[in-house]
Amino acid sequence: MLQYIPYVLLFALATAVIYIWGLWRSMRQKQDLSNMLSAKGISKVKKALKKNGPMTRKELEPFVKGLTARQPFSKEQIGVTESDKFLDSILPYMVRQKMILEEKKENKAVYQLNK
Repeated sequence: MLQYIPYVLLFALATAVIYIWGLWRSMRQKQDLSNMLSAKGISKVKKALKKNGPMTRKELEPFVKGLTARQPFSKEQIGVTESDKFLDSILPYMVRQKMILEEKKENKAVYQLNK
C-alpha cells in the first residue's frame, strides 16, 4: 500500500500544475487577444501603405474593419467594431515605433511607410 503513495502524490502535483497553468492562461487571455488583434491591424496597415502609398486615416479604415483575433483551442474571440477608434490606438504606436511617418498635407494627416 505504501508503494502507491509516490504515484498518488505525483498525480496530485501534475493536476495542480495543469490547474495553475489554465488559471494563469485564462487571466491573461484578454491581454493576449488584444495584442494579437493589434499585431494583425499593424500588419494590415503596413500592407495597405506598401500597396497604395501614402493614405489618410479615413482611407485606412476599410482595411482594419471587421478584423478578428482568437487563440487556438479557445472559443473566445475579439474583433474590431469601430475601426476609427482602433486606428486611433495603433497609428500613434506605429509612429512612435518609427514603422510609419505622419505628415500634414492640407490640414490632413497622411501616413506612409518609413523607409
